[in-house]
Amino acid sequence: MIFLLWSLSIFSEASGCFQEPIPPCSCRSISFYTTEITCKDATDIEQLQNSLKRYQDNPIRTLFIMDSSLQYFPSTIFSGLNFEKLHIMNCTFNALTDSEEAFEGAEKGLQTLIVQETTIYSGWNWQHLKKLTGLTEIRSIKAGLDEIDSDIAEISLLNLDSLQLTQDSISYIDDRAFARFTKLKILSLKRNLISEVKRSMFPDPATSLLQINLGHNKIEELPEDIFTNMPSLVAVLLGENSIVTIDKKAFGPVWSQLNKVDLLDNPLRCDCRLRWMMAVSFPKNTWARCEEPPKLNGTQIDKLHPDELWC
Repeated sequence: MIFLLWSLSIFSEASGCFQEPIPPCSCRSISFYTTEITCKDATDIEQLQNSLKRYQDNPIRTLFIMDSSLQYFPSTIFSGLNFEKLHIMNCTFNALTDSEEAFEGAEKGLQTLIVQETTIYSGWNWQHLKKLTGLTEIRSIKAGLDEIDSDIAEISLLNLDSLQLTQDSISYIDDRAFARFTKLKILSLKRNLISEVKRSMFPDPATSLLQINLGHNKIEELPEDIFTNMPSLVAVLLGENSIVTIDKKAFGPVWSQLNKVDLLDNPLRCDCRLRWMMAVSFPKNTWARCEEPPKLNGTQIDKLHPDELWC
């Protein structure tokens, strides 16, 4: 019996959750010596800090801050904690932090930051994140973004390979917003209110960029040079926009290297402007259907015949 109790004690400690929780945070073991910490309904900064201190010796995969309302995160609130992912969900803050730099102590360990359905009343300040040198992914989902200004360059020197700013009200993007993000592999701006994109917004050359997702926006046409100098691009996702044709000058430079093209739910007019595609191979995953003319309505573009394409 003594041996059994000792074994259970050792397993509990090895599993990571060996401290008695203090609200508002709790611990869950997800694998051997790895945990998830969830802090829920936090309204008092000092209470949250004291609760988090219980887990300073825990290896934490994900730290969740949920359903909470705080003035801000003190810059040192995560000092001493070792976590890979921070997921802030359904929260409100007056400001993200009380200093120029957020999440002191997490600079090298934090790899993924997710901000979801959260309001920062003072607005996003990208400068707060510029010292998080371990970050490889930032995701915002319904996080109150309505524009991407030039200040996003504050985080361009991070080792980001994925930047996803989605399901928001972004209608304005600075002409050089992402031009300095030379290491970026995935850029997603899906489900916003974007009506215009320019080549200058992206790195040139964009040697690392693999995927651009601009689906579910208000884009009617693409600049002729939009995909030039993108030698690694394999996926272009533009479903649910207002695009009427697949222009050869825009898509031609990357068409043969693409693996995935999504143009579903666009008002595509399948006419002579698409004949260029009949002489080349389609990407393995091509999703696009004609809307006009009526006789071709619903036809997949990779099933078209040149004789059907008239102007």
